[in-house]
Amino acid sequence: MNQNKNQIRRAAFLTLALAGACLAGCQGNPAVNAPPLTAQQAAQPVKGNITVWSWNIAAKALQDIAPSFERAHPGTRVNVDLTGAQMQTRFMLSLAADVGAPDVSQLQITDAPHYMATGKLADLTAVAAKYQSDFPASRWAECVMNGHVYAIPWDLGPVAIFYKRNIFTEYHIDPSTIHTWADYIAAGKKIVALSHGKTKMLALGVSGLADMFEIFLQQTHGQVFDDAGRIAIDSPQARKALELIREIHNAGITLDINAYGQEWMAGFNDSTLATYPGAVWLGGIIKDSHSKFEGNSTRWGVFRLPAIERGGVHVANLGGSVLVIPKQCANKAAAWAFVKYALCTKQGQLMQYEKESLYPSFLPALKSKVMDKPDPFFGDQPVGRLFARDVQKIWRINRTANWAEAESYIQQDLSQWAAAGMPHDHLLKTLAVSLHQRLDVPMAPASELSQAAPEVQQ
Repeated sequence: MNQNKNQIRRAAFLTLALAGACLAGCQGNPAVNAPPLTAQQAAQPVKGNITVWSWNIAAKALQDIAPSFERAHPGTRVNVDLTGAQMQTRFMLSLAADVGAPDVSQLQITDAPHYMATGKLADLTAVAAKYQSDFPASRWAECVMNGHVYAIPWDLGPVAIFYKRNIFTEYHIDPSTIHTWADYIAAGKKIVALSHGKTKMLALGVSGLADMFEIFLQQTHGQVFDDAGRIAIDSPQARKALELIREIHNAGITLDINAYGQEWMAGFNDSTLATYPGAVWLGGIIKDSHSKFEGNSTRWGVFRLPAIERGGVHVANLGGSVLVIPKQCANKAAAWAFVKYALCTKQGQLMQYEKESLYPSFLPALKSKVMDKPDPFFGDQPVGRLFARDVQKIWRINRTANWAEAESYIQQDLSQWAAAGMPHDHLLKTLAVSLHQRLDVPMAPASELSQAAPEVQQ
């Protein structure tokens, strides 16, 4: 569930300038800043209408569960507003103006810290803190700022490898033998050799390396920002991530195209690419593409994300969303009741998963037998269960209010590093200084960055 990131970043920089104009135009409609929601209020019956801003299949999922929520809470009405690509821009402006926000809004997990830092979101600690143990520690941490809960995790994006069974069968590759990235590279070399270069193992465009870097940064337990919010990217963990990217590229098993482009999508239905590393939600995109090509002979499967070393971490996360309630929401009790039903109940989460393939963050839902259902599209694999393995071990990336801006600079510098064959140390030192200067954020001491990463969070 991703919006266009460039649009969101531009919105963040334009917000202060545009907020004044929005305020001038909204003076006749005074802002509503209802007091924080208490546990006592949340325990009372709720009534009233609430408006929810969302997009794409996420909005459809909320529309799916709205009737059952309304039946459970007579006197409520949920209006899910499918607001489109400018939703987060409009939401930021409404927060800045203290007027015009919905009662509940979707945000991408990577952008949520920027919105939390505005001080315009409702503090949900009193009603939400008890659910902390029901979510992966990494995902919950991304919803907390300064010890207060401002968002609730929605869908999770655990990463695995989507592969074409027909290609692996043709070249005698057994996916169950791929335990590490070294195994993955070896399998890719075999496919390239036996296909005489016709089939590559994966797409890895030099101008689209950010996702792969983030996957490896999680597997090496690295950070862009440390726990104190300081620049921490010049580290042994980030260096190892770069080494892996370059090793994969230098192995000759990649196609230089970027993810989500036309050529990348076309590869779903031919033999140019054998695998697609991606989050669980990529499965829905693949299925949708497959349905549009009659007579498509491609057969798909999924295997776990390779570890860096045997016995290492086989999981990382890409993407996902949260739900938040603005401070200005006048009916926080009804808004919270809906958020709780959608995200903190098995019924709400599993209904969204079964109808719209939104993968739950709520751990009790991941324990459901629904996750064990064979998926005919993926050769009757219980794909839901495969992605559920070890989600509590997903490494927490420290996403500060500066994350979206930092991510854009990292992507730019990674492209230059790849195109120019730049040494790893040079990139990391240059990038650390650049982030320090551009974001006005201090750098973590080198002595701390050289220390070994802590144990995986359980």
